[in-house]
Amino acid sequence: MRAKRLALVAACLAAAHKKDYHVQKGDVVVIHVGKTCGGSVVDYVSKFTKLSEIHLRPVMPSDLDTAPLVVVVVRDPVDRVISAFNWHSANGGRPIKAAIREAASPRPDSILYHCFATVGAFADAVGAFAARPRVKTGKHKTVARNATRCELLAAAFLAEDDGARELGLAIADYNKVETFTQVDFKNLTKEQRAGAFERLSSHEHLSRGLSWYLTKRETREALKKKNLWMVETADCEKDTKGALEWLRRQGEALDEREAVDYYNSLRPGKKQRAQREFDFPKDHQVSHENRKDKYGGAMRTPEQEAVLETKLPADSTDKRVVRRRAALAAALAYEYERMNWLVGFSINYRVDGEGVPRPDDSWKR
Repeated sequence: MRAKRLALVAACLAAAHKKDYHVQKGDVVVIHVGKTCGGSVVDYVSKFTKLSEIHLRPVMPSDLDTAPLVVVVVRDPVDRVISAFNWHSANGGRPIKAAIREAASPRPDSILYHCFATVGAFADAVGAFAARPRVKTGKHKTVARNATRCELLAAAFLAEDDGARELGLAIADYNKVETFTQVDFKNLTKEQRAGAFERLSSHEHLSRGLSWYLTKRETREALKKKNLWMVETADCEKDTKGALEWLRRQGEALDEREAVDYYNSLRPGKKQRAQREFDFPKDHQVSHENRKDKYGGAMRTPEQEAVLETKLPADSTDKRVVRRRAALAAALAYEYERMNWLVGFSINYRVDGEGVPRPDDSWKR
């Protein structure tokens, strides 16, 4: 058993992890949903076992065939969308006036950010679209009456069908971008529009939540038969270390001391690595500081106002923030359903009586 484990870590440290396309036989598979703590999970776990990462592409059933463990990194859907919007946005959490000024400048994803300088404005459009009366245009199709082009675009990016219902075409199919008449701008040429959606379809995370990664029914059926571990971004370090403990019990991963000793044995005469270098990456963790006092009351500073507008903090009692988060949550109801479905097959989480995923440590017994 010990020889097997040493050979395992040798392959891991020599080749690093494999990302995206070719899942290797016998590797732990990490499904890295964008704007979660997936980068931290991959960085840490790959120091102790063989790992293949799936990121920015849907999971195929064949990816899971020989995996001893499938790790799915998830996050509250509303928080993930807020983070994804701000990732490409010109504001990035900066003061609003600067955000509006920079969003007006030419940029590859200008279609989205010409409409919405902040995620607050994006959430308002999502809510406005949902409130529009629906008009039946076919046996199984309705459209929102008098929806603006920006409302259509906002709804499309959060739609379960990747925008096909609202825009008449999936967002990722940017080669047919001429059909996006609803989201055209007079100052953008066809080439610019195509470039914008190529950028979004290639690198954006806004429309690529958990459901997008698990699009194929065959993949979901395969997941039911696998050892499935969930890492919730809010408990990223705890859940990730739990996955490694489970793997060590199966003889599929080294502990910290073994990893340090073996890695150093491969580098005689060179600077030795310390055990602290094998700790969980602190710089990638989600901050859990108590931020309530930063948002102020009726009299807010411009900085506090910018936080409310660009971050929509979950612990805020501001009525606008509560309303905007509720609008996003309603549009992302299918994402919450998919997460709860996943919990039902996981080793380390269970859904409580109120339908909320909770950690379950019964696997340790």
